[in-house]
Amino acid sequence: MQPLSTLRRLLHQKLNIDSATLSPSTNLKKDLEMSEWEWDYLLNSIEQAWKISLPSSETNEVVNVRHLLAVVKKQRPNKFGKS
Repeated sequence: MQPLSTLRRLLHQKLNIDSATLSPSTNLKKDLEMSEWEWDYLLNSIEQAWKISLPSSETNEVVNVRHLLAVVKKQRPNKFGKS
């Protein structure tokens, strides 16, 4: 499954966020109006789904979908291929 598709699924299943209009430039916190607990919950869900550990030093800097997926791909480069 593609990373963006998985992210859309997680947003819908875990946070009931309609992610049909999600694009690489979507600002996760502002455009989706995510609170801090929702952000933390999403990151935890991503870690569980992809069996990775996301360093807070990198996730604290994430603004949009593209950047989040880049951080995820960095943890699992063989799983997702090249960006």
